[in-house]
This record gives sequence, structure tokens and C-alpha cells, in this order.
Amino acid sequence: MKKVIVSAAFFGVLAMPAWAGDVETLAKEKECMSCHALDKDAIGPAFASIANKYKGNKRAEAMLVSTVLKGSPSAGGYHWGTKKMPPPSVRQSVSADEAKALIDWILAM
Repeated sequence: MKKVIVSAAFFGVLAMPAWAGDVETLAKEKECMSCHALDKDAIGPAFASIANKYKGNKRAEAMLVSTVLKGSPSAGGYHWGTKKMPPPSVRQSVSADEAKALIDWILAM
């Protein structure tokens, strides 16, 4: 039984996306850092500011994933002053799994 559990854990790790261990690298590859920084507001809000604003909000993950995937207007309009997340047509595309990983990483800050 122990071998089965160890094998399942091992193969589960192998099945994870390559970026799962380093979401900050994913954020850099997807050019998120062109507008955002970890702890300072830039063109867009700092990731730490996003985490603080939505801490404890049970709907935050779904809303923020939608914002990453679709841009601000299609995800409820302005939610950070007048700053908007641009639509995917003018920035790097991000898959749903990547968006969820990025948002989970940000909200955990």
C-alpha cells in the first residue's frame, strides 16, 4: 500500500505543469511584470496590494481569474480605480490553468 501512495505522489508531481513550482517565473514569462510589481504599484497595482484588497473575499479568485483571462471590461469593469487590465488581444495569452496559478500565488501573498 505504501508503494502505491508513493508512486501516485511521484507521478502526480510529474503530471504538474512545469511552471507550478515557480509561478513568479510564469508571471515574468507572461509579461505580467511589465505592468505589475510584487510590492510597488506601477502601471497596474502591486501583487501585494491585490492580495490585501481581496483577502477574505470568497469571490475574489473567480473574479481575478476572469480578469486575467478576459481583461477588466468583460470582468465587471473597473475594480481598481480607473486602471483596467487590458484584453488578451493586446498582451500575452494566458491559459485558464495559468491564470488560476497566478491568482492563487498572488492571493497567497
